Amino acid sequence: MSLSRSLVQVGLAAGWLAVIGSTVMAQPSAKAWPTKPIEVIVPFPPGPIEAKVRIIADKVGRILGQPLILVHRPGAGMRIGTEAMVRATPDGHTVGVAVQSNTWISLELDSAASYTLEDMTLLAWAYQSPMVLVTGPKSGLLSAQQWLRVARAQPDKFNYAAPTGGSMFRIAFESIRTLAGIETRYVPYRGMAQVAQDLAGGHVDLAFVDLASLQLMRHGHLRPLAVATPRRVSQLPEVPTFHELGISFESLPWLGFAAPAGLPPAVEQRLTEAFAEALRAPEVRRKIEGDGVAQVFADTRPALMRARIEQERADFRRHVRPGSIRVD
Repeated sequence: MSLSRSLVQVGLAAGWLAVIGSTVMAQPSAKAWPTKPIEVIVPFPPGPIEAKVRIIADKVGRILGQPLILVHRPGAGMRIGTEAMVRATPDGHTVGVAVQSNTWISLELDSAASYTLEDMTLLAWAYQSPMVLVTGPKSGLLSAQQWLRVARAQPDKFNYAAPTGGSMFRIAFESIRTLAGIETRYVPYRGMAQVAQDLAGGHVDLAFVDLASLQLMRHGHLRPLAVATPRRVSQLPEVPTFHELGISFESLPWLGFAAPAGLPPAVEQRLTEAFAEALRAPEVRRKIEGDGVAQVFADTRPALMRARIEQERADFRRHVRPGSIRVD
C-alpha cells in the first residue's frame, strides 16, 4: 500500500471519529444534566393543588441538585400552559403538570388545542383523589338509592352543578346520566367554591366534589351519597360506591408530570427516576396524604399513566353523549 493511500485512509478514519464524537457530545448525559434550574409549568392558577405540586418539586430538586421553579401559565382551559410546555426545548429543563384536563379532555373537546399526547413525554403518575356525589341538606335526598328512584320516575326533577367546560366533575355526571339512565339538568358554574356554597344553600340539587370538601360533609353542609371509587373510602366508610348501586362507574381525578417529546434518553430516564424516588419518600407521602384529600400512587411508572389516559378517553367516548359538553 502506498504511503499516500495510507494517509488518506487515516484521514477518513479520523474524520468519522470526529463526527461520532461530536454526535455523542451533542446528546446530554445524565451526569451533565441539569445545568440550571428546571421550570415546572403549572397550567392553572395558584390554589390548593399548588401546595402538593411544590412538595414534590422541592424533593425532586434536592435529588437532582437543581431547584424546580413553579411557573403559572393558566388560561384557555389549561391550553396556554400545556402548549408552552410541549413547545419548549426538549432538554430536560422544562417540565409541566399533567392532569386529565390537559392530557386528554382538551383533545376530545377543544378544537383549538394544537398538541396531542404524542407531543408529551410522560414522566410520573403522582397521586389521585376520590370524587364524591353530594347533595345539600335542603334537597330532601337522604341516599343515592332514593335519588336514583325519584330521578328515574320523574325525569328532569333534579339538576346538577359543575364548572363550565370539560372538567372531570362535569364529565362524571354526564357519564352517570348514560350509565344510570336518568335525565338531570346541568347548571353551569365558574368554579367549585360557588358550587359547594349553593349546594349547602339549596340552590342546586347535586354535584360531584373531591375530598377537599370533606369538612363540609362532616359538618352537615353537604350530604355524601356515593363515591366514584372501586372500594369505599376510609374517610367516608358509610357511603356506598356506585358499583354497590349497580352502576359500573369510577372516576378519580389525578395529577402527574410530563415534559416535551424528544428528550435525550438519558435525561428522560433520570427525570423519571427522580420523580419516582421523590414520590417513594416517606416525608413526601406524609405531606401529600396528610389532609386526607389525596393518595400517592404505589407505582408511578409513566406506562401506567398512559394506560389510565387511554382507558379514561375510551370511557368518555362510550359514556358521554356527543355534543353534550362544549368548550367555549
